Amino acid sequence: MTITAADLDTKYAAWFSGMMNTERAKCEILELFSNEPDDEHIWSEQDIYEQSRKIILKWKDSEIHDT
Repeated sequence: MTITAADLDTKYAAWFSGMMNTERAKCEILELFSNEPDDEHIWSEQDIYEQSRKIILKWKDSEIHDT
């Protein structure tokens, strides 16, 4: 499973609700999950969800420290 910018803007839009660093978080998520890791492995929905959650939390935390 991979994820696209369109997915982030529609299917997963709620992940970014009220967030200031949305584009940075989306960019990092897309860098990781827009392609499968290799020919023998695929990302699971759980992989994408868990790692995206961590990325989003990191960027939300940076909003607190940037002010």
